[in-house]
Amino acid sequence: MPYSPTTLLERELVDKSSADCYPVRFTPIIRERIWGGNRLKSWFSLQDPRPIGEYWLLSAHPGGISIVDNGPLKGMPLNELVARFPEAYLGQSPQERFPLLIKFIEAADDLSVQVHPADDYARQAEGDYGKTEAWYILEHGPSAEIIYGHGFTDPEHFRRSIREQTVKDYVKRRPIRKDELVYVPAGTLHAILKGTIVLEIQQTSDVTYRVYDWDRKDANGRSRQLHTEKAALAMFAAPPASPAVWQTITLLHNDSVVHEHLLSCPYFVIERVQINAGKRYVLRPGKPGNPDVLVVLEGAGFVAYGEQQQPVHFKRGDALLIPASLQRYQIHAEQQTKIIRSYY
Repeated sequence: MPYSPTTLLERELVDKSSADCYPVRFTPIIRERIWGGNRLKSWFSLQDPRPIGEYWLLSAHPGGISIVDNGPLKGMPLNELVARFPEAYLGQSPQERFPLLIKFIEAADDLSVQVHPADDYARQAEGDYGKTEAWYILEHGPSAEIIYGHGFTDPEHFRRSIREQTVKDYVKRRPIRKDELVYVPAGTLHAILKGTIVLEIQQTSDVTYRVYDWDRKDANGRSRQLHTEKAALAMFAAPPASPAVWQTITLLHNDSVVHEHLLSCPYFVIERVQINAGKRYVLRPGKPGNPDVLVVLEGAGFVAYGEQQQPVHFKRGDALLIPASLQRYQIHAEQQTKIIRSYY
């Protein structure tokens, strides 16, 4: 149901300029998956017997649009939020909608081996954007590895491996560790493996081409669809990945805070901010004129902003959209806190 302001305060806020906007939280969108699990349910006090594989924290994709869950704008969908207050909550976006889709992924079983297209092919074939993404590793399985890359020599070799059911002989495995960031540009063959939990930051897109699904059957004995030809084009006809700085660089380290750069690519920047309990940290927007997104991985506290404004509290699992209209904001850590900040 479209948001409709009902109280006097809500009507006044909607009528004001974006300078009066505030940090907003969102209600997670829960997705059942055949490979999903149960470990993240406690983060969200979720009582659900189904295997949950994805928690969409921030999304403007038609497949699942986030809803504000705090303050006078509570109940407003993200697409309406950016339409009403574009300067504050959208800024200079590479898409007409909010351009980042942020989610937790919990893999109790192996995900399919898959690939995502780049922008040009996705726009032509799917009417959507491409999907470059990055994973922040929260937990990993006993193998401590992912599928990342392949050894196919050309498209025909790839097609032949599909026919002969030898795909898994040519996928490459990459070791991973907790608190590592993995960059996955469009065109990269990949899979998250059993026991792994990640925070995924990606372009707003839901285009996935499945290559191999470990001979898995659903509850009705059916295999999931493969996308061989589209995957071949995504892997072999994609333009080279745009330059990226995939490196941990310390921006600030003192007795209160450790602030690090993890990745800069054409679609987003990712940073890690760790704040000791009882301390605070003042931040300015990562990209002036564009909003910040904060995802809380550990701890609890609040964001203070402006004069005589009520702080916005956060806990583990929350995603906050910080409006670009705030020239600065303070993160107060009531507990030892770890936050991933992203912006575009």
